[in-house]
Amino acid sequence: MASPEQQLNAMAKEMQSRSTVTIVLESLVFALILLLIFVGNAATLLIIAFNSRMRTTTNMFVASLAISDFLLGVLSAGPVAYPALLLSEWPFDDATCQYQGYIAVTLAVASTQTLALMAVNRYFRIVRPAKYQAYFTMKKTLIMILVSWFYCMWAPLPYLLSGYKMIDSGPFTAFLVTVYVGLPTFIIAFCYLRIFQTVRSHSNNFQAASGSHNTVNVEEIRITRTLFVIVVFFNLCWTPILVIDMVDTVQGRWSLPREAYVAYNFLAVLSSALNPVIYSVMNKNFQQEYLKILRCRYCCSQPVVEPLNSGARATGLVATAT
Repeated sequence: MASPEQQLNAMAKEMQSRSTVTIVLESLVFALILLLIFVGNAATLLIIAFNSRMRTTTNMFVASLAISDFLLGVLSAGPVAYPALLLSEWPFDDATCQYQGYIAVTLAVASTQTLALMAVNRYFRIVRPAKYQAYFTMKKTLIMILVSWFYCMWAPLPYLLSGYKMIDSGPFTAFLVTVYVGLPTFIIAFCYLRIFQTVRSHSNNFQAASGSHNTVNVEEIRITRTLFVIVVFFNLCWTPILVIDMVDTVQGRWSLPREAYVAYNFLAVLSSALNPVIYSVMNKNFQQEYLKILRCRYCCSQPVVEPLNSGARATGLVATAT
């Protein structure tokens, strides 16, 4: 069986055999995705930082996700992955390879944990609203985020400190998927299933209890729907990546064509570029704030209309949103 270094050399030869057209197309698409990562996530953070109505507990998780996505572009995809794609070779040393692996794993795990925390936030807001204010104060929310990031920064360290390298990813991938992906995925699935059941129950009972205090806030449903769509697209991007990793873990080598690993890298960075697009399409307030930035009018801020705001009150009922 070929060693990881021999497999890397074989893949490098495939990279160097690309046609000029392939190099140009792949480089342009990757550059466009990087541009979306930088501009979209920077704009999201700017909106939350400088608009007081957007600094809500739910949006702290949105900011955390934007930070992990932005850092992926700044620390890994932009300065390391893109030059390798453009030059058709790995122009860096082994230390840079280990650095990129550590950064990529840490930020991917951070995104997964943030999505799980978002799901828990939505669960308490929709399913257990009486406990929401007690559990999700601004201080407690920030502590949750900081603890989550600290936890994620340690994710690859036991593997690296054991003497393995990031290219020796077989057993590490299985461990990572089980501990850092499996548990958050279960939490996300449970929370959104209970949210769906609650919303459907309120909708079915609306006609008979239109004056009930148990009706679900329409704005909260819209917020939850937006965050659920983010989870869906995140999984659409990362499921093929996990499948490729698991296939290679079973085979004990990189067993797929070069195109599969190109898609692997493109999907990883694409997941970091999509969230601002989703916010702009599904949330009117983010849409308006992005437009203000594009028109260089952000300093002339106008009143928000529909904030992605977990603490806001709306008079509509779930029946009108379904």
